[in-house]
Amino acid sequence: MKLLISFLLMAGMAISCSNSDERENTVLPAPDLNGVWKPVRYEYKGKIYLLADCEKKGQISVNSNFSGVYERYGSTGSSSNCTLYDSFAGNWSYDKVTKILTLTYQENGISKMLKKEVQDFSSVELKITDNSQNLDNVLGNDEASLVFTKQ
Repeated sequence: MKLLISFLLMAGMAISCSNSDERENTVLPAPDLNGVWKPVRYEYKGKIYLLADCEKKGQISVNSNFSGVYERYGSTGSSSNCTLYDSFAGNWSYDKVTKILTLTYQENGISKMLKKEVQDFSSVELKITDNSQNLDNVLGNDEASLVFTKQ
């Protein structure tokens, strides 16, 4: 009986160790970010906030050689004219462990980086952390999800 119990305990430990080893060796695939991504909405505290027409002109563009751009548009005041707030061209990289999407670009001869935290990703939708908007009308910017769709 003791031999049977010992055997069962050792078999259980071997199985649990092999499962643990399999998880440690799992390769996380890098998402396929190639293409043009257009912003469509903000998600914040369970609510959806649609973007203004000017905001929808923005983009994240990633080419097959990882070159690309990040552009963000908006409108000032009650004006219907769209203003380009940010425009950076450079090379993208993605760290699949930290889930950080980084654009390295040059500005006045100085190398700079624009980092975006990827909250979720699929073949048609990309969610990044964005704190550029005050969505709840309380002082301070809100850390929301800016959702992009692949074009």
